[in-house]
Amino acid sequence: MPDNEIILNLWYVHDDNGFIYSLRARCYVGSGTDEEKLTLLRRFAQTDYLIAQPFPIPERFHTTIVEGNTQKKMGVVHLESLEPLGGAQILFEEAFVALERQLPAQTNLSIGQDPLICITPLLADDNGQIRPSFKGRSKIRT
Repeated sequence: MPDNEIILNLWYVHDDNGFIYSLRARCYVGSGTDEEKLTLLRRFAQTDYLIAQPFPIPERFHTTIVEGNTQKKMGVVHLESLEPLGGAQILFEEAFVALERQLPAQTNLSIGQDPLICITPLLADDNGQIRPSFKGRSKIRT
């Protein structure tokens, strides 16, 4: 089909305080209208985070924590600090590159510069259990 394209589900794992500490991503091949593709992504966003590829927070977004006279750089970023930069999708640039490299040589598809994405926050509880937190989910073409 000529309208096949790679579309992506993206998830970020955050705590109750809004600190994001992990990313997940998964590619799909979608066809049809953008709304039809988003419907596919939304359906799989509810479960596929369980098998999606994990990615760390890019080092350039790590947060420096100051305690007394010591500073410690941690692999977390607060969601609010990303809003002036365009939102959480900026965290996934390295993930896009890694996923692109993993595509089979036989495919003529690529992620490209403007992929259709669905971002779903995952809320982690104190026991390490995660679940989708759909109230803040965005569905966009970056």
